[in-house]
Amino acid sequence: MPIETLTTNERVVSEPVPVGTPASEDEELRKFAARHLEHVRKFKLYLSAYVLSMLVLTPVWIATQYESADGWPEHLSSRSRYPGDWDPWIIWVALIGFVVVAIAGLRAYYFDRRPTTEADIDREVERLKSR
Repeated sequence: MPIETLTTNERVVSEPVPVGTPASEDEELRKFAARHLEHVRKFKLYLSAYVLSMLVLTPVWIATQYESADGWPEHLSSRSRYPGDWDPWIIWVALIGFVVVAIAGLRAYYFDRRPTTEADIDREVERLKSR
């Protein structure tokens, strides 16, 4: 359906409407790019929060364990029968935070790939036929 526009001398001119396929492909690509950028932004946020929290929690852990134990530890176990052993709760915090950051990183850089196109499928079919 043509679009009618008004020119400077008040004449109506009909212009053809561009085909909708490239616009929809561009729109789909823009949505994908926006989603990818959002995942990358979240990954960077999670990574910086993880690093900052570990930089704050590690000295807190050292100070509390040093105060509750008499000096530097010989054993790092909360279930040890020796007096003065340190509780390694910081390891659990670090592991859980690492898993969260790793999932965000995988989602942003590995699983968030561009959509498969017909050209990709045709290329794969040709590759398999050549074997």
